[in-house]
Amino acid sequence: MGRLSRILVIALLAVLATPAAPAQAAYGADLPVHLDVYGQGVKLSGAYGSIAFDDGNAKYRYTIAVCWQSSYSRPTLYASVNGAWRTPLPATPGTPVTIPQCANPASLVSGEVTPGGTVANVTLIVDGVKFNPPNSTYHTSSAFYDNPFN
Repeated sequence: MGRLSRILVIALLAVLATPAAPAQAAYGADLPVHLDVYGQGVKLSGAYGSIAFDDGNAKYRYTIAVCWQSSYSRPTLYASVNGAWRTPLPATPGTPVTIPQCANPASLVSGEVTPGGTVANVTLIVDGVKFNPPNSTYHTSSAFYDNPFN
């Protein structure tokens, strides 16, 4: 066996012995998020941005500006995966941004969520509180997003 042949055999063995990199799941198209929360005719809060699902049905990502307009308390953005109990997204305020849907600066939040198991759908919920002394009323707006990959 010639020297070139030995080099080619060694190179081929090296390629065959190298483990393949795991396949990376790709995200589908961004789905628009547009939620307005009103209480007694007054805009309290909102959520605006996008959500996308990965083609492996295991996770989703979001980029959403949460608007605090007239709500008595800071609004919270929640997610419910496959109809489970809602959880906050995220627990801390995000980056301040100015958006046309909100009179005040909004908080831009983003992330990737891998809840475990198949992600068939996500419901996003944003809340707001209308305060009329001595009472207050709690209001929400929500939207359902079906995973297009399952």
